Amino acid sequence: MTTITLDNGRLRLVVNPVVGGSVVRFDRLTEHGPEPLMRPGNDAERDPNRLAMYPLVPWSNRIGGGGFTWQGCHYPLAANLAGEPLPIHGDGWQREWRVERQAQHELRLTLRSFEQPPFDYLAELSYRLADDTLEVVLAVTHRGETPAPYGLGLHPWFPRSADVRLEATAEGVWEVDADQLPTEWRRLEATESWNFSRGKGLPSGKIDNLFTGWNGRAELRWPERGVTLEVRADTSRYLVFSPGKQADFFCFEPVSHGVDAHRFADSPTQGLASEESGLVILEEGERCEMCCHFRCHPAD
Repeated sequence: MTTITLDNGRLRLVVNPVVGGSVVRFDRLTEHGPEPLMRPGNDAERDPNRLAMYPLVPWSNRIGGGGFTWQGCHYPLAANLAGEPLPIHGDGWQREWRVERQAQHELRLTLRSFEQPPFDYLAELSYRLADDTLEVVLAVTHRGETPAPYGLGLHPWFPRSADVRLEATAEGVWEVDADQLPTEWRRLEATESWNFSRGKGLPSGKIDNLFTGWNGRAELRWPERGVTLEVRADTSRYLVFSPGKQADFFCFEPVSHGVDAHRFADSPTQGLASEESGLVILEEGERCEMCCHFRCHPAD
């Protein structure tokens, strides 16, 4: 299986276009060898959920109810992940992307998809290394005659250790039901374990929740390793996911929209529509994008 490596002498990125355009490894280069900044995968792995990061397009997270109704038409969506009863993360992460441009420090991929109506789109995904920063740009252009509601996101997997700290502002969090669908938004209290605004460790139990009111900047710190990864994104939401303290990973996912927001896109007085959904309605030929930077520097 062919992977593509970007290397600028400070950072190294390995990408597999065939497996969802996923990042296989993202390492900082030290005198002692490569050190992972995201959970490392291997070149032969075909499951994006065992790699370092993948794109979320044309939506993020789960959609309930077997699909959603949009402009008077019902669009069914089938489950697409073993063990997961609901459709999740769109289809971009499970498809082969085309290499459009490859250079020493930059890679540009595209994906044409129309298998999940009303989504009929061209996606663009670029990775670029510049000094101590990885820049990722994910964009989607609608190609269908009927408008459709789109969302974007990135799904990085990070090493979880006992000392890892997460700093990310948020005004509130969505509680979820047994299917991980949102039930109620609540404001975060200053002292609670899920308030990461001043930096703290991850909760010992499971977390798989959407946070809102983010200022677009976060820091992930591994004090024992002396590493900090700064994340900057042009979104106001993020998801935190980890099964618990026994896991060797956690996910911090910048996303553009609310979980299950599509099911309420036609009903502005229901459910998630009480909070701005974040979905972008694209007419034929219209485009939206998100940009995210991952900057590595020594821990303070």
